[in-house]
Amino acid sequence: MDARNNFFKSYKKKIEEKNSELENDSSKADLAEEGDQELTPTAEDINGKPASADGEKSGVIPKEEEGSGLKFKQESGFKKPKQQAPPSTANVSNRNKRVLGIVIGSVAIIAVIIGFILLFNRGIEAIDLAGWTENDAQLWAKDNGVNLQVDKEFSDTVEAGKIISQSIAQGTRIKKGSFIKVLVSMGHDLTVTLPLPDIMSMTKEQVEAWAAENFMAKVRITGEFSEEVPLGGVIRYEINDPSVVDEVNRNTPIYVIVSKGPEDEGAAVVEIPNFKEMAIGESYAFANENDIVLNVVEEYDDYVPEGIVISQSVKPEEKVNKGTEIILVVSKGKLITIPDFSGYSKEKANAVAAELGIPITIEEKYSGAPPDAFISQSIKEGTEYNKGDILELVYSIDNKIVLPSFVGQTRDAMEAWAKEFNSQGAGITIKATNTKSNSPKGTILYQDKSNTVIGIKTSISITVSQGKVIYVPDFVAASGSGYDKAITREKAIAMCEELNIVPVFKSEKKKGRLPGEVWSQSIEAGKEMTEGSTITLKHVPADTKVKVPDFKGKTKTEVLAGDYNKNFDIRFIEGTEFVEGFEGKVCDQSAQAGSKAAAGSTITLTIGPPDMMSPGGVEDTGDPRE
Repeated sequence: MDARNNFFKSYKKKIEEKNSELENDSSKADLAEEGDQELTPTAEDINGKPASADGEKSGVIPKEEEGSGLKFKQESGFKKPKQQAPPSTANVSNRNKRVLGIVIGSVAIIAVIIGFILLFNRGIEAIDLAGWTENDAQLWAKDNGVNLQVDKEFSDTVEAGKIISQSIAQGTRIKKGSFIKVLVSMGHDLTVTLPLPDIMSMTKEQVEAWAAENFMAKVRITGEFSEEVPLGGVIRYEINDPSVVDEVNRNTPIYVIVSKGPEDEGAAVVEIPNFKEMAIGESYAFANENDIVLNVVEEYDDYVPEGIVISQSVKPEEKVNKGTEIILVVSKGKLITIPDFSGYSKEKANAVAAELGIPITIEEKYSGAPPDAFISQSIKEGTEYNKGDILELVYSIDNKIVLPSFVGQTRDAMEAWAKEFNSQGAGITIKATNTKSNSPKGTILYQDKSNTVIGIKTSISITVSQGKVIYVPDFVAASGSGYDKAITREKAIAMCEELNIVPVFKSEKKKGRLPGEVWSQSIEAGKEMTEGSTITLKHVPADTKVKVPDFKGKTKTEVLAGDYNKNFDIRFIEGTEFVEGFEGKVCDQSAQAGSKAAAGSTITLTIGPPDMMSPGGVEDTGDPRE
């Protein structure tokens, strides 16, 4: 033990000498700290148990290293962390199950959302638009929420303005908002050129066939007598266009005069006037008077006013036989093309239309556009205007509506208000919830939006009163009752008016019931119902008449004992004037004795009051009712 202590003393001394040297050389000190000093585990760490009780100290153990001096290891405050047990397999399994459940639930929710999206976005089914007019196709597209993209081309097989083909096949489902491209026919291309045939060698039938086959728009054929040219042969033709040599286009005017054969020497001759100086009416009158055939063809002309003759197939002062056909080309006036009104205000649109001579009507409706914005026009821009057509322009009133409060008013008033706006393009819907209250039936109790500005496609929720709760009275008396207890139709009406319910009467016979008596009710007595509701009451027809008895001189007791209530509803009142001999007796009756009255009629009997004066002329102070 002593030897060991001596060793540590000697070791400690050497360390102190070495530290002294290191203080003089900081660089050496750093190297010494980095390379020569190490932390050493405690004895407990090495041996797995505490130091022995024999006085040995743990933490300082000498160690020799090859090629170096004596060194030591200094114990640190580091403690080895306790090893933790791995997580329970059951906990991991439960956690995995929870995660798996969340994942499955999320997938299910996403699937439902996708399902709803697919359900509400199924789109529409494309139809075959071929042969439709462009305007009809636009209306179909607007109604179904799709957009029409229009391209145009000339066609010799499809009529102008009608659809030739479409980009999406019939039966294909497309989303709303999608585009369908359609190709619209512009009719025959009149600019197409073709060789000019040898018209002089053709007959009338051949000229007509050539014109029809090549869609010639302005080939006019007229007849003229000729000694040299056989019947039907071409005498001459005229093309009033100096640029035409060997080719013509489909719109070139060609006047062909064909032979009517030799002139009949006995036929009357007519001298043709200058129709350009005559009105159309005058021209027809001349033709009728002189037995010639007038064929009028209309064409647009930018310079010749409407209704004026542009040209005539037979020159003025030329003589022709009666029956000759003459072609007059009459001006339709300047060609008017419908402009695009989308950039015009209402005032500007009126001015432009008036200048062009186009009659218009302006309609205003609510839309998604701002106030006074252009919405649509009934005739597409660029279309040729036909005389007599009326162009309809639609402008926006507004895209917002001022909603007042209807609380305290009736639901009918609010529905009428919404109907008026909806007739002008709005889409206001009213969702009503009914509830019982003391307010009259149909009164609006609550309104979720009021005294504010709303969009034109707004839904308004209201709560409407069903009326006050009442209890159904008993309209049916016990079988065998008299009119004093039975409820007649008149009594039922009075009861219903008091409760504010609506009776519906049905006349039907019932054995053992009095005429006019109510014997059935559709709603059981004592049940709850709201005022304003209806109830059906069955009653015996009141078609029986009974002789009215003479009640005068009878007391009330005698009348009641007489069982008259089986025929009449007897009522008693006390008279106000004394009638001698009728004290306490019936002195008057509302229905004359011996007359006939409907069974169940009310008869009022007046009971005479007692004498208010004593026999000596002194007022009787006794109770007059006794």
